[in-house]
Amino acid sequence: MDANIVDLETLYSKPVSYRIPQFQRPYAWKKSEQWEPLWDDVRSMAEGHLASSTVRPHFMGAIVLQRQKNNTGEVEKRLVVDGQQRLTTLQLLIKASQEAFVSQNDSQRAKRLSKLTRNDPSHFGGDDDNETKIRQSNLNDQADFQRVIRSIDTNSEARTSSINEAFEFFKSSVTSWLIQDMSNLDAKADAIEEALSKRILIAAIDLDEEESPHIIFETLNERGEELTQSDRVKNTVMYEAQVVDDAQKARDLWGMFENDFWRRITKEGRSNRSHNDRFLNTWVVMKARKNVTLQRVATEFRDYIRENSLGTGCSIEEVAFDIRKAGEVYQQFEENRHPDGHTLWKRMKVMDVGTAMPVLLWLYTSDVPTEKRARSIRALESYLVRRMLCNIPTTGLNHAFISLLESLSIGGPDRADDAVIEYLRSRTVTNQIWPNDRILAERITTQPLGGSPVRQKMVLEAIEAELRGDKAEALGNTDNLTLEHVMPQHWETHWPLFQESSELTEIRSNAVKSLGNLTLVTGKLNSNLSNGPWAEKKKTLHAHSGLFLNKTLLDNAPEVWAEEAIQKRSKELAEIIIRIWPHTNGI
Repeated sequence: MDANIVDLETLYSKPVSYRIPQFQRPYAWKKSEQWEPLWDDVRSMAEGHLASSTVRPHFMGAIVLQRQKNNTGEVEKRLVVDGQQRLTTLQLLIKASQEAFVSQNDSQRAKRLSKLTRNDPSHFGGDDDNETKIRQSNLNDQADFQRVIRSIDTNSEARTSSINEAFEFFKSSVTSWLIQDMSNLDAKADAIEEALSKRILIAAIDLDEEESPHIIFETLNERGEELTQSDRVKNTVMYEAQVVDDAQKARDLWGMFENDFWRRITKEGRSNRSHNDRFLNTWVVMKARKNVTLQRVATEFRDYIRENSLGTGCSIEEVAFDIRKAGEVYQQFEENRHPDGHTLWKRMKVMDVGTAMPVLLWLYTSDVPTEKRARSIRALESYLVRRMLCNIPTTGLNHAFISLLESLSIGGPDRADDAVIEYLRSRTVTNQIWPNDRILAERITTQPLGGSPVRQKMVLEAIEAELRGDKAEALGNTDNLTLEHVMPQHWETHWPLFQESSELTEIRSNAVKSLGNLTLVTGKLNSNLSNGPWAEKKKTLHAHSGLFLNKTLLDNAPEVWAEEAIQKRSKELAEIIIRIWPHTNGI
């Protein structure tokens, strides 16, 4: 590589096109963090020039460039590996100063500065994009930058963007400073031109053509705003597809991941992650069939495509197509608009078992026959819900599902359902077992119901749907439903024990938390029921609740709601749960 310290006149006056590659992020510098400090430095240098004092140059740091091929007579082309933010900002500052000179009828200085932002038509080489010294790759940045540098009426399109805002900030700042003292306008304009042309220095580093620019970009940006794993995966796709500044090709390969949905941050477990990062983590686990931490997604992606795709004749375009196909399924699940509905995806999120997502994604991207996929999903849901109800920790499930992916890969789409059921049934390690009917029923009828309140609500909603069957009205939105303890958690006032003892108190406390004592009501009804006695609760539920859960609760309701009644109802609901989420033989 070759490195030189250059001023902006040297950097921009030659016929050149600095091209921002597709793996770079959009323009993101801000007023308080970057624009204002830069303008303060330029103004200080100009004021020093006016005072005829020694003016120290302002060093703007380094940019990393890589020469690209160009036709005879065409501008030189340089790929901007690092430094696009400062190069773009300096162009906006120069253009803003040029406009400030124009507003003061200073056409000569304006013309000289224009040579630092636009190339002469004789060097376009038939490509109008060679007119500006910098060519943006991001489509929004590209349009805004072109409007500014080419002096297209920016007010005609009232789009708020960082590029437009930066230009307006610099134009206002330069103009205000110039006209503060109109008697000294010419000297001040001279000082600004000197500062911009000669006093801002850049360390320009030219790479050999053989270097991998996206890797160098990532390494250099470790010192700045951290690149996400999805940024790095995108970089690899763009590099392998040899996309430099072809916006249409970039959009075809990766455009679907550039909208707000994919950038949205959501909570999963203890971590906040974007859909982009979470999905790509899932995709890499599904493909590589190994446990991949978030921090290693991009590295494992590169290893995977090198060993299993590019190394076996599969093109990067085919890899990108596969990612988009899986991405469409993921987004449909997340936005609740998948044709299948999908209750398993929703319940996995409630149970916080994201480790199963690669398996579900595999079932929807591997041409599995519809019935076999449905049977596979019933088995997976039964496995996860039964374990939750039995309070079995999720530790080790990531390894179990990776092994299941291996089994699915070996068996292929046509054996998916049998592969899933056989694999889950064969788990004998305690923390990976699939609880059978006996274990599940015993756990539900003898112990407090496992899971958090939101998970318990999920189970009760499933029971309600099962009780309704296919003849009653659909349950509809359940957001307004809350958990209700039939015998309240604070039972002492209206539900006294016939005999006081620590043993009976403990038995009652466990009964209160068991499945048989739980139901669903609306939030308003919940507060109305409160800790009232059983006789009043029966009347209120009968008058205001239309849920089948409460109809069956009230049918032949005992005069006394206590441990015996709770135990009886727990057994009845356990039978329904076994029916909803059957073990191997019933799927």
